[in-house]
Amino acid sequence: MAIFVFSSKNLTNIWAGIGAGLWAVSKSEDQGFHKTRVTKAKNMKIGALGILYCAETQGLTTPFVVYSKADTQAVIGNIWPEEWVLPFKIHPLGTPNKQFPKDAVMEELPTLRALNHRNFGHALPIQATTVFSPSKLVDQDWEVLVSRLADGAIAPKPIKLDDL
Repeated sequence: MAIFVFSSKNLTNIWAGIGAGLWAVSKSEDQGFHKTRVTKAKNMKIGALGILYCAETQGLTTPFVVYSKADTQAVIGNIWPEEWVLPFKIHPLGTPNKQFPKDAVMEELPTLRALNHRNFGHALPIQATTVFSPSKLVDQDWEVLVSRLADGAIAPKPIKLDDL
């Protein structure tokens, strides 16, 4: 199974994205780099699974389901302090109230434990260069992530065809 991991520098930005039901990535002045990210973003499908990583707390938080394609033209300037690009709608399965520290992630996810990864960033790439690149995990990994991080605090939003 493919899981998209998106990084944020702090919990404030994660709360803002969760509240807006939207995620996006930082702008890049490097046109080649941006073009590569656009290509990768187009490959992320509606219904894909994702999770957020907080650099401030060094842990995973808030699993989500992607429910729109990334908008390759939009620039979001009213959610986070900076402008962000390639926004896509998300349905959060929890809130940042729950955290899963990266050391515990390495020990508890069956795939990472079996592969004996020593470096979190290699196991679940969170660097800007790997954004929109899915990590390959197994169903049991997703079960662990959801059981540790989902809290049911976010009521499901009905999806309308117009929203897609």
